[in-house]
Amino acid sequence: MVNEVLSLQKQYSLNGYFLLKNFFSQSFISQLINEIEKSENTIKYYDKDNNLRRIEKLYDKGTQLNNLNNKIIHFLNVTFDKNFLIFKDKFNAKPPGGEGFFAHYDGIFHFIDTDNKKRKGWYEYGDYFINVLIALDKCTKENGSLELAKAHYGNFDELIKNTKNNGTPALKEQIESITSFNLINLDIGDIVVFSNTCPHRSKKNETKNNRRVLYYTYSLSKYGSKYHQYFNDKEKSKNTSKALVDK
Repeated sequence: MVNEVLSLQKQYSLNGYFLLKNFFSQSFISQLINEIEKSENTIKYYDKDNNLRRIEKLYDKGTQLNNLNNKIIHFLNVTFDKNFLIFKDKFNAKPPGGEGFFAHYDGIFHFIDTDNKKRKGWYEYGDYFINVLIALDKCTKENGSLELAKAHYGNFDELIKNTKNNGTPALKEQIESITSFNLINLDIGDIVVFSNTCPHRSKKNETKNNRRVLYYTYSLSKYGSKYHQYFNDKEKSKNTSKALVDK
């Protein structure tokens, strides 16, 4: 166990991410999907064809969803020797023909609050964020799996210079062009753990089946829970691209 933790720490230090195969069983994933489909009191987004694209605020909407969050927190606490709390959550459903998303960091953007003040994206709530992507379906090149690059290091003010600085975290074309992205192929139950400063993108789903993933983000518990504040600020922000600022 100690050697495994040290290996993961080394991978994360070098690349800003690592992949773990078969982290969750297929039976557990099936139970998660069932709870997601039945979940209520969530935030749902649909595309122009009325296909469900995303569900937010769902990590506590079922027994296994709660178990999932607890299992991930325990794993992160042990692996990174830090204490974590969930910061935000979402279920992404990329239906057949569903579009991908632009190359970007997570949380590196400005938003305008209700007092017309410019705020520093996720960095209003902390300075250390880890994403955990859980594959609910097989993720491949054909269905638009995650493409991930090594973490870019720097603080908010340094990294924002690499973005279009347009209210979304989209990278400038010249930054994307010199960034090497790796396609992350996943089987059901695999997870990817990566820093919010890892540039990432995905392409269109060219298959006839959905490509579903859960995408949870964790922050350090020393800052306290910012979960409800984040979603409240997002809802009230004056950015015109609310659906894009946290992809």
